[in-house]
Amino acid sequence: MTLLGVYDKLNNVETQKGGIIMASKATSRKPMFGNRRSHALNATRHVQKLNLQNVTLEDGTKVKVSAREAKRYKKDMKSVEE
Repeated sequence: MTLLGVYDKLNNVETQKGGIIMASKATSRKPMFGNRRSHALNATRHVQKLNLQNVTLEDGTKVKVSAREAKRYKKDMKSVEE
């Protein structure tokens, strides 16, 4: 899902705090879970969090998206300009 499709959902999701529009989370991805394994094969739960980045859209809306989606959005905007 690209940012262009997610942006339509964000129009009503913006949160305000003290008059400042905060960045909305615009990604459907979730963290990955697994186990860390020691040499003794002890299993300890582990979470790999997303690499969230702040991206400002053309209209000034700030959105938090994963690095992969930010990269895709930047590439899409570059192709639109050409």
